[in-house]
Amino acid sequence: MRRFDITVNGNDYKIEIKKFDGNQAEVDVNGKSFIVGVKQGPVSTTPPAPSAPTTFQTPPPQATPSEPPVVPTASVATGGRIVAPMPGLIMDIMVSVGDTVTAGTPVVKMEAMKMENELPAPSNGTITEIFVKKGDRVATDEILMTIEEG
Repeated sequence: MRRFDITVNGNDYKIEIKKFDGNQAEVDVNGKSFIVGVKQGPVSTTPPAPSAPTTFQTPPPQATPSEPPVVPTASVATGGRIVAPMPGLIMDIMVSVGDTVTAGTPVVKMEAMKMENELPAPSNGTITEIFVKKGDRVATDEILMTIEEG
C-alpha cells in the first residue's frame, strides 16, 4: 500500500493506493474509495519523499502531457448496478433502456473534478433502468443505471 499527499490545481488530496494490477487500481482519495482504470503504468517505481507533498499543475494549452490521466471508472455493486465513482455532473447518457451492451462499452459520460469521464458497462448485458438524465448532479455511489447480466 502506497500513500501520497498531492496538490492538484491548489486542492490538497490524500491518496492511498490499496491495489494495483497494471490496468486497474483501488484507491482512497481523502477517505473515499474508488476503482480507477489506468491507461499506462507508472513511469517510475521510486515514490516521492513522504514528507514533501507532490504538486501537479495543469499544463498550458499547447503542452502535451507525457502521461494520460488516471480516469475513474464506474464501480459496480452486486446486482449489476452502475454507480457514480465520485460526485459529478451527468454530461451524456450513451445508452437507452433495452440496449444490449458489452463489457467496457461507455454508457455514461460524467464530469468530475474538472474531467470528463466515460463510465463503462461492467459486464455484457441489457440496460434495464436508467435513474439519471443529462444535467443531473450525482453523489458518490449514487445508482446511475442497472444492467441485467447475460
